[in-house]
Amino acid sequence: MNTPLSNSSKVEETGFIKEKTEIKFLCLTDDKYKIELERMVNEFKAVEPKITVLIVNPVAAGNYNVLEKNVIAGFFKDDYPDIVQCYPDNVVKYINYNNKKYAINLDPYLQNSEYGLKEDQTDYIETFLKEGSAYHTEGTYSLPFCKSTELMYYNADVLLNLDLSSVDSSINQGRPLDHEYLNNLTWEEMLEKLCPALKTYNGLLSEDKKIYKDTEASGILTYDSDDNFFITLANQYGYGYTSMDKNGNGSIKFNNPEMKQLILKLKKAKDLGYLQTKGSYGDYVSSLFTNRESLFTISSTAGLSYNINSRNPFNLGVAKLPKATGKEYSSINQGPSVCLLDHFDENRSLASFLFWKYITNANNSLLWALNTGYMSIRNSVYETDEYKAALSAKDDDSIEKKALSMNLKMIREVSENTFNTPVFKGSSDARTAVGLLLKDCLMDEDLNSNIDSIFARYEEMALSHL
Repeated sequence: MNTPLSNSSKVEETGFIKEKTEIKFLCLTDDKYKIELERMVNEFKAVEPKITVLIVNPVAAGNYNVLEKNVIAGFFKDDYPDIVQCYPDNVVKYINYNNKKYAINLDPYLQNSEYGLKEDQTDYIETFLKEGSAYHTEGTYSLPFCKSTELMYYNADVLLNLDLSSVDSSINQGRPLDHEYLNNLTWEEMLEKLCPALKTYNGLLSEDKKIYKDTEASGILTYDSDDNFFITLANQYGYGYTSMDKNGNGSIKFNNPEMKQLILKLKKAKDLGYLQTKGSYGDYVSSLFTNRESLFTISSTAGLSYNINSRNPFNLGVAKLPKATGKEYSSINQGPSVCLLDHFDENRSLASFLFWKYITNANNSLLWALNTGYMSIRNSVYETDEYKAALSAKDDDSIEKKALSMNLKMIREVSENTFNTPVFKGSSDARTAVGLLLKDCLMDEDLNSNIDSIFARYEEMALSHL
């Protein structure tokens, strides 16, 4: 693949920043992502020679909540980054911490006639860009960067062309399983028809012919995020989760009869060996999938490699999540954005914005998508020859390359069907609460009797943080 040419303008060759300016970018990167970031930092130096960008990646920072703690601790000693990777719940705290506004309102930068987005703004995927203005304060306070969603990965070697008509002739209209069928499942079809048929079929086979290992811990379908599972179901079915009024006040809505009935169905599927989640299993379920103790797993599009068993590989299929019967398809918008923090120095603020704009230009957005597994945040990337070429795998390509090709193809298919959840004080605690709620429900030995009290307990937990 040829590296696309830089689209820098003449004014960018001399740079907008005329004085030496240093900015720090606090982020989480593994080796693969760091290589890409360092490449962009080096190339940006040629565009803005007066700007020095330092990539700060503390060894102790294991997740984005730890990054948040580092940032907030820095507020007290005037030692915090100019740019920080973040989730919307982190940004809420940066907008107003101890009655001081640290997050920069980016609207003036985005709309500037010289260095703003101009006509490029429509090229950014609307859902991703809108997330930055979905806070209780008017303005834009975060910008998209490492975006992802969730997809369903399946064991293609086992499932494609598998004929289940001997146990249920209604599945795929009596035809062997194919990608079209698996890519258009409903939760009802998956948990009430396909999983029972697969378990029955597997039970009829001799030990050396089993299509998956049916153990106490296994589940035909596994889900790697309990909170995403709960929130996605609430969104797809149109049941309550949270809401926010025009003043930025959040409400907790998930304690409702419809969600209780849905969770009872999941509990039944879990008890029958059809379903396992990270919470109910006690660890990441990708290990069940790669160990052939499940046939499907749902996880982040950015975590494709975790679903590939390098020692005992099998071909992956990549499909959309199941959806609610009669409803539109949707999957959660996830992955960190970036927030620009105010040091009350216009050079640093503008330098930070220019760096974000550079690393998300059309060329860099393409390379980031192809080389990291994150989604492109720009529409035009999906129409480039390079991206289209990456969608086509050859028969003799490695399992990893074939899987990446299918992952990129499916990301393109679902990119316009992601959803955001309201962000307010306590929204991150609501997310935590529903993840724990689902785990406890799936693990409860008498859920029919205890479901009301479990929902009430986690509702109270979420309400206490509003």
